[in-house]
Amino acid sequence: MLAAVLLVLVSPLVFAACTLDFGSYDLEGTSTASGACRYTIQYGVVTERWAWSYIATELGNYTTTALPPSCPQDASDVGGQTQSEDCLFAVIYAPPAATYGSELPVFVWVHGGSFVAGGASAPGLDGSNLALKGNMIVVVLQYRLGVLGFIPPTTAASTADPNLGLLDVINGLKAVRMYVPYFGGDANKVTVGGQSAGASMVRALWGAPSAAGLFRALIMQSDPMTYGFASTSITSQLQDMFYSQTPMSSCRSLPCLQNLSVSDILSAQDNLSGTAPFEITGVPIAEAIRPTYGVSSLPIDPTSALWNSPSSLSSPPSSIPLLITTVKNEGGSATQSLLPSPIPLSNGTYAYLLSEFVGSSRASTIYTSKYYALPDEGGYGTDGDVFRETFELMSTDGTWRCVNRDGARHWAAAGGKVWVGEWRQGVTYVDNDDAGGYCLKSGMVCHEDDIYPTFDNAPNATSNTTTFETTIDDYWISFITTLDPNPASPGRRARRDRGAAGSKRVQPRSAAWPAFTASSTDADVFPLGGDGEVTQCPEGFWGGEVQYDWQLYE
Repeated sequence: MLAAVLLVLVSPLVFAACTLDFGSYDLEGTSTASGACRYTIQYGVVTERWAWSYIATELGNYTTTALPPSCPQDASDVGGQTQSEDCLFAVIYAPPAATYGSELPVFVWVHGGSFVAGGASAPGLDGSNLALKGNMIVVVLQYRLGVLGFIPPTTAASTADPNLGLLDVINGLKAVRMYVPYFGGDANKVTVGGQSAGASMVRALWGAPSAAGLFRALIMQSDPMTYGFASTSITSQLQDMFYSQTPMSSCRSLPCLQNLSVSDILSAQDNLSGTAPFEITGVPIAEAIRPTYGVSSLPIDPTSALWNSPSSLSSPPSSIPLLITTVKNEGGSATQSLLPSPIPLSNGTYAYLLSEFVGSSRASTIYTSKYYALPDEGGYGTDGDVFRETFELMSTDGTWRCVNRDGARHWAAAGGKVWVGEWRQGVTYVDNDDAGGYCLKSGMVCHEDDIYPTFDNAPNATSNTTTFETTIDDYWISFITTLDPNPASPGRRARRDRGAAGSKRVQPRSAAWPAFTASSTDADVFPLGGDGEVTQCPEGFWGGEVQYDWQLYE
């Protein structure tokens, strides 16, 4: 095996019809509809369920021209058409002319899905267009999900460090560093990005010692930063709750648990996700399963560390440029799922819903505040949907928008370069495409609606969408390539209309994206498309009058 590894590392590499010549074998790829070369690589190997993964050392044994199976998840999720526990794959997209020595920048994407869903085969994650337009290598990583990725049994060795999914991602980044030069990439020019739970995973990399030095920049899109990560106490309680269910409770050994069917595991996982938030303090409704801090892979909660001791982060802000974005209506997807149709205005209903999400004390502060109180109107409100709009604004601000902006200020205060944006335009993602649903209302940009434009592959794109995606290309490609989202092409002029703080800003394609500082206001949040408005966060409310989850439950 060692001889084979050495052969891989020293053999010359050439591209020929999406085939890599590794000397002792050819690594076959396929040409995508856009003309990029796509390779599916199994970067990680797991010997048994709940074991730590290790990096595949001879890629010729772990490649396919097809898209990979997703890690096990509910069939209704959008990770991919097939599933397997043998799922630690990376899908690599490269320009056809890339060769060993091209030293192209590399963009590694970590998919979202609340840590229980998603995969490299999910809609919108085809990196072909981005690879071609940016002349870069795009890598989409998969990692183990749910109980199989984050809550091993006490009888497994990994119970000492349950972050199997996080360690998978870190191994994926190590594999990228080892092998991406052979695809034409530069191992020293890696940017890691992710959306939703993928962005949370990127946040975990801040404080993961074994991830230090594996990337030079980070992109976080729609990170529910308010949640923080799970303490060892919370994870232990989740562990007890899960393994006390049938059929796990009948097992007296690790092999017995390892032989249970995946369908039994997923069924019990669904029950855990539905009940744990109401029985274990500190477990959020929307994300019951998360990485754990206080273990070797993640010694500290990176969220708390950023606020209180940023120098303790393994990848400190001073050395890592950061791009942070949220979408205008982050809470719209959850609102659509929870409240599929408009409901009458009712303070009683509102108080009950808020209490279920944030507890009675914080709920009382929210629904009596001037920012999120229901109007004194009858029926459904003046526009017929005031209850849902108010609930969505509250969840958007408290879970995503305001905490991310606070985090950006702390990143800047610690000496880091950071840019903050709000998507005012998007492309409806498949999860939100519910006929008559809240997210299809005019002007809505819901959670996940940034995925298609990030990868420049909106289905049935209009000319307006194509223009918008080109603009996004400019900023993302520039950041990945130069560590600054502002393209440096000749003749590009900055033009801004600041007006009053937080008012409108004109955003032609040549608009300059201002850096965010420790003293920045919402006026320095950059509007990505749409009407140019930037939604304001009430000063001192979130993280102050109403504490974030990580502040309460760390």
